[in-house]
Amino acid sequence: MFGDNLNSFDVIVVGGGPAGLSAGIVASIKGLKTAVFEGGSWGGLLSTIYPYKKIYNYPGTPRIRADHLVSEWVRQAADHGVLLIKERIVRILSNLQVETIDGLSYSSKAIIIATGMTPNELGVPGETKFSKKDRGVYPYVTEPRIFRDENVLVVGGGDTAIDAVLDLQNIAKSIYLVHRKAEFRASETNLAKVKSENMATILTNINLVEIGGGQRVEFAILEDVVTHELRRLDVSKIILAVGLRPNTEIFSDLGLSFRGKFLQVDDLMRTNVEGIFAAGDIVTPYQLAAVAAAQGALAAHGAHLFIKDPYWKQEHLSGEVEPSRQII
Repeated sequence: MFGDNLNSFDVIVVGGGPAGLSAGIVASIKGLKTAVFEGGSWGGLLSTIYPYKKIYNYPGTPRIRADHLVSEWVRQAADHGVLLIKERIVRILSNLQVETIDGLSYSSKAIIIATGMTPNELGVPGETKFSKKDRGVYPYVTEPRIFRDENVLVVGGGDTAIDAVLDLQNIAKSIYLVHRKAEFRASETNLAKVKSENMATILTNINLVEIGGGQRVEFAILEDVVTHELRRLDVSKIILAVGLRPNTEIFSDLGLSFRGKFLQVDDLMRTNVEGIFAAGDIVTPYQLAAVAAAQGALAAHGAHLFIKDPYWKQEHLSGEVEPSRQII
């Protein structure tokens, strides 16, 4: 099926974000022939959505820009001999093979899934139209300059929405922060800063129900969730910070176990399919680069135990019954 020119590795990592790059680095350091596949941008969301975001909570880098942190990871991976392959994986097979969008196939002894997340869509009229070709709807403040002197609507109640407001201060002409609930789930420190410094006009219990305009965004229609009253808000830019969804399409037929919308893994990041591990945003709601990197390293460690079966492996499996290990 795959021909004689099949490329083989000890470990294939699917996804080049924080978890994937960390997994690649650790696996290579452990002496495993490792390839990391990325169909988009190295660094995942840190590059595509948050490139200019300052990362304050990654140990050792108290104030580093997201794209700069990604550059260091990529350099470190290359220095340790990780093969960084810019190809999109479209299918993962249970026999530990993967297929790319160009029809190429690769085999491995273990696979680490680190496919990350994709921004959610609200599904409101006008969203799709204005999300394309820089017409006014964005998932985050990817290019701060395009928001200068604009009236901006930020939709969401989590850290991404609050971070967007913080990034837009002193750039946007005005900022409106809309959340469909009464309380925010964002970091209390940042939320308090937004409120105390009056960085945005905050509207709670409000839904965005429509985005309108000609060639570009000109207004948003908002609905009060209690009274159902509608109002028009004139804005030229809208940030939809309404959460993320896991990228699961390429392994949907593998029979992997899920916990809600996240892949289930055990304490060595093993899934219920032998030889397949997972790490990062695909397995946890704690969407922090530090968490993803740690899980990637742990997945690489688990893959090493699986492939090499060292004599000290039992030290890491104490109390577990291997065939029926507990999935958490």
